[in-house]
Amino acid sequence: MRAASRGLVSTALLVLSIVFVLAAGAPAEGLRLASVGGVAVALRALLLIGPVTRAFGSFAVPLDLGVSLALVLAALSLTGGVMSDLYPLILLEIVLARAFDGPAAARFFTLVALAGLLALLSPGAAPGGFPVFSAGLRVFWPVALLSALEVASAVGVAPAPGRPAAAPPPAAAAPVSPPVRAESSAPAARAAEPVRRPAPARDPNQEILHDMKSPLSAVRVYSDLIAEDAQRGEPPRPEHLQNLEKELTLLERMTGLVRQEPLPVPQPRPAPLPRTELVTLLSSLAESYHAVHGHKLRIEYLSEEPQISVAADPVAVQRAFRNILDNAVKYTPPGGQLRLRSSVVSQHAFVVISDTGIGMTAEEQRRAFEFAYRGPSARASGAEGRGLGLAVTRELLEQNGAKISLLSEPGHGLEVTIMFPLLKGARA
Repeated sequence: MRAASRGLVSTALLVLSIVFVLAAGAPAEGLRLASVGGVAVALRALLLIGPVTRAFGSFAVPLDLGVSLALVLAALSLTGGVMSDLYPLILLEIVLARAFDGPAAARFFTLVALAGLLALLSPGAAPGGFPVFSAGLRVFWPVALLSALEVASAVGVAPAPGRPAAAPPPAAAAPVSPPVRAESSAPAARAAEPVRRPAPARDPNQEILHDMKSPLSAVRVYSDLIAEDAQRGEPPRPEHLQNLEKELTLLERMTGLVRQEPLPVPQPRPAPLPRTELVTLLSSLAESYHAVHGHKLRIEYLSEEPQISVAADPVAVQRAFRNILDNAVKYTPPGGQLRLRSSVVSQHAFVVISDTGIGMTAEEQRRAFEFAYRGPSARASGAEGRGLGLAVTRELLEQNGAKISLLSEPGHGLEVTIMFPLLKGARA
């Protein structure tokens, strides 16, 4: 599963990079470069077939890594060799290999990549030749990156003295019954209470992969729009390229959050937090969700202020907003409405996201932020899900000083309110 996830991210980054190169001005080898992207998609689809993967057994992961490297090297050979604008894909592949498949996979990939880059650097690989010093650095950057990852891992994974190796998260403890139920002495009443199973083990990498679905969906839509313009012989629209760049930037930042070893306890966030401009962020999200889901829902955004700045990590805030929006899209029938509003009251910024979906019962609202909890209404809707979105969202927001609350009635939609402390000096 982890290898398949790495392959999907790898193929997406390669194909989108090729799209950018072609959109910026097709090189002489444009047709062959486009063919590399097509082959990448076809091979990825083939390697996702269960019987094919199982047929290779223990060789499946090395084969998958080899295919990814071969495709990247092919793209580099068509766009300038080691001096290609696509060169950073080699470094990203090393990070992905280590994050998803482990240190051994990263070492294997780096060794083979080094041989491939040396082949691209050989005489005759590029008629015009390469700047010797710059090209030499690019050949050995993968080794430097791998060394840095090894050192960081050796320093960062050592357990703190006296700390238990695997302390269970507080959320896994059995909940205490409310006072009203505790007063009941009838055994039948106690038996009727739902059995609470311990929440499954947390894996931050899986949570990040869960949050990557939204930007990947937007990337697919904007890539299709750019391709349609190209088929008509028209240049890509600037707004499509700008929005695609935003989604790719978010994916790159989220990829950088992937950990090799998940931490059982959230680490304190250093102060001060970076600045996030909510109006700009929400406007961009509304535009992106309209492009992806506008055929199903009416989506609108209103702000009472031209600018609202808060002290929060923009990547974490965007992950939180996208989780809420994805739930709204998932549980709102076609023809429904999704509204985003932002305002400032006193020294606080408020963001309200409301929908006309299936809503929640009081019990579902009370347990909505439990990890891996899905209420009866969500399960009955038939929509897929694992109950991660709101639990991760509350953690991300609280780490950034924000609070989240829910208001709903079954069948009458859901209203989510997020309150941020207003950044000092952000309001005239």
